[in-house]
Amino acid sequence: MIIKKLSVFLKMDETKPHNRLIVDRTDNLDTLELQVEAEDDFFRDKISQLQQLRQKIQQTAERTIGMSILVKLIEPKTIESSEGKSQRVIDKRNLN
Repeated sequence: MIIKKLSVFLKMDETKPHNRLIVDRTDNLDTLELQVEAEDDFFRDKISQLQQLRQKIQQTAERTIGMSILVKLIEPKTIESSEGKSQRVIDKRNLN
């Protein structure tokens, strides 16, 4: 399953273990957005370092799941750590 594959490689020193996957649909194509919390100290670093981290995560994610994905680094404590796993995947598609 995609979620399990993503969980494995997201264990990085620069990120927290909290992430959210948003599935949406644009022009009849499914899209994936992965929101990843950066560590407190790393989030305050230079923008270029954050861009490099985002690219590193994106490239690894795309190789892991075999499809394109948009990665967004978000501020620490944005995703509640007490959220259940079902809340970590948000499906915004209207399949009707």
